Parts: sequence; C-alpha cells; structure tokens
Amino acid sequence: MTYNVGLVIGSLRRESSSRRIAELLPSLAPGALQFRELAIGDLPLYNGDLEAQTPPPWQRLRAEVLASDALLFVSPEYNRSVPGGLKNAIDIGSKPTASNVWARKPAFVITQATGMLGGLAGSYALKQVLAAVNVATLPHPEIYLSRIATLFDGEGRLAADTQDLLRGALATFEAWIARFVPRRQP
Repeated sequence: MTYNVGLVIGSLRRESSSRRIAELLPSLAPGALQFRELAIGDLPLYNGDLEAQTPPPWQRLRAEVLASDALLFVSPEYNRSVPGGLKNAIDIGSKPTASNVWARKPAFVITQATGMLGGLAGSYALKQVLAAVNVATLPHPEIYLSRIATLFDGEGRLAADTQDLLRGALATFEAWIARFVPRRQP
C-alpha cells in the first residue's frame, strides 16, 4: 500500500535547513511513503472576510491537504514557536471550522534549530496547534535536530547517524499512518 504524505516545510527560504532535511526524507523513507510538498509561501494571510471569494492559493492548499493520507512537518523554531507562515497555513486549512481539512490526519513533526535544544519549543508549539485542529501527531519518536549546521558535512551530506535516526522514525511513522488510513482496494 502506498501512502500520500503531504510535506509541509515551515521555512520559506529556498536554502533553509528545514528544506534540506525535507528533500532528503524520500531517500530515507520506506517505499510506501510518497511525498508531495504542500507549498505555503504564496498563501495570503488568513482573513475570514476572504472566504466569500476564496483566494486560489487557499483552495489549492485545502485540496492538497484533503488529498493527503498523512502529513509530515519539517520546521525550524522561530522565537520558541512556529514560523508565522506555517501557522497561517494551518489557520487557512482549519477554516471554516466545519470544513477543517487537517482533521483526523496522522502526522509527524521534525524540528531543527541552530541551538542545543533542536527546536524543542517550536515542536511543542506546533503540536499544540495541530492538536487544536484535530491532527493525530505521532507521539514517539520525537525528532529535534540540534546544532543543525553540524549535521551536514562539507559536501552537504547529512551525517550517517542522523540518517539512521530519521530512517527509523519514518518507519515508525509508516506504522502510525497505517493505524489511521483504511486499506484501499487494488
């Protein structure tokens, strides 16, 4: 069985560490996980007044989330929380409340930071927001990649032990998804 995983990258920078990690995940994941980035950089700020003529980027994000079997968030920590663009995307998908596209999706959160705690506070903040929109976030393992710049060698390769850590976590995520996604007929 193949699972369509919507990949949400919290940083908008093209060369961000979160993007670098996210781009490596397909090579580390079990073959059943098929990733598709859910772009958030073009989303207008959420404003309920715009629901009357829903902006096309909002429509696209909502449709892509609905088409995803599961979600994987890779994000930096900004000021002990989540980047504003990521929070905006979650708000857009959760409104109107009766049409919350995030609800009941299994998810996994990976955070990273330049400091020692690896985005721990950002991870907790993101998981709190995801719980509020009824996302089933994998409780364990929790991945906080600290001192992110030291995890890549001079040629941009991710350290072998970090690859192993992510490989194992993604295998656990696959099992988590299977708990929530009904088996499809071939």
